[in-house]
Order: sequence, then structure tokens, then C-alpha cells
Amino acid sequence: MTNLSKWYDNALSPEQYRATLTDLKDGFDKIYDEFSVSRDDDIETLKDKDMKVLVIAEPWCGHCMLNLPILLRISEAVGFDVRFSLRDENLDLMEQYQTNGKNVIPRVIVLDADGNERAAWGPIAPLTKEAQDKEKQHLPKTDAPDYDEKLKDMRAKMKDIFSTDEEIWLGVYEDIKQTLLKA
Repeated sequence: MTNLSKWYDNALSPEQYRATLTDLKDGFDKIYDEFSVSRDDDIETLKDKDMKVLVIAEPWCGHCMLNLPILLRISEAVGFDVRFSLRDENLDLMEQYQTNGKNVIPRVIVLDADGNERAAWGPIAPLTKEAQDKEKQHLPKTDAPDYDEKLKDMRAKMKDIFSTDEEIWLGVYEDIKQTLLKA
């Protein structure tokens, strides 16, 4: 079992992380302001767990914009602490949580009170992947002359989808919640 206490202790608080947001701040804030956690048996079960969460993230990441406000709302409802480690400043941590050999974020790592890993989640929920894959179908091949422009357009569209689609928000919520319950 990996002990991540030193990473957790040196990570950013939610307020410090939110202060790093720039281009995606509006989307992050919109999701945070509009998403609420319903009180159910799962939330009550989570309240009995002694856990804290370390997140590997970056303020420029669209998936972080989507997932992390929802995680923060869960943490507020349950009462566990969350800390944020910036990926690009902590590559040695990120290398332990790669997805298919890549440094894909966010990664949500559930820790026990002593800082030992109990579970990990990320980088995206299944419903989010479906929406993203649907949009990717419209991209030309990477060597097409308009690829960069189309990719930029797709990212802007995904930002809009992520910041408005409440069904995706619920998919993220359920997926993260299931990981927390297993921890």
C-alpha cells in the first residue's frame, strides 16, 4: 500500500487550488454553484469512513473543471478533506497514477487517516467518455490541415457541454461516489 502523507501534507487546499483557475474558472464555479449532493444512504455511509482525498490536477484541464467541483460538493456533504497536487509540479507522483502510460488527469486518490491509499479514481467517468468520444468522431485525421482548428473547436464545445450537462454531472457524481464507497 502506497503512503502519500508527504504529498497530501504539501498539497493545495481547495481555496488555493481555486485561486489558480483562469480560463476554466467560470465553468468550475458554475458547476460548483449549481451542483448539489442529495442526502441518501450512500452519503450517510460515507460519513462513517475516516478518509481524506488527494487529487492530481491542473487548472487548465477541462476534465478537472468538470469533476473537481462535484468532488468538492461530495466532500462538503460527507465531511472529508481534499487537497490538490499540481501534476506538472509533481511528475514523480503523477507517474504512479498514469493511465495507459500517460499523465492523464484528474486522478482522485482516497487515503486513510494515516495517508495510505485505499482507492483511486479517474481520469473520467464513463458517461463523460461517451460524450467526448461522440465529439471526437467529428475530428479530421491528425495530419489534416484543419485538425488543430477543429480540435480547438471541439475543446470549446466540450467545455460548454461539461459546464451545462447535468446528466454528465450526475454520472461523474455516481462514479466518484462508488469509488469512495469501495475505499
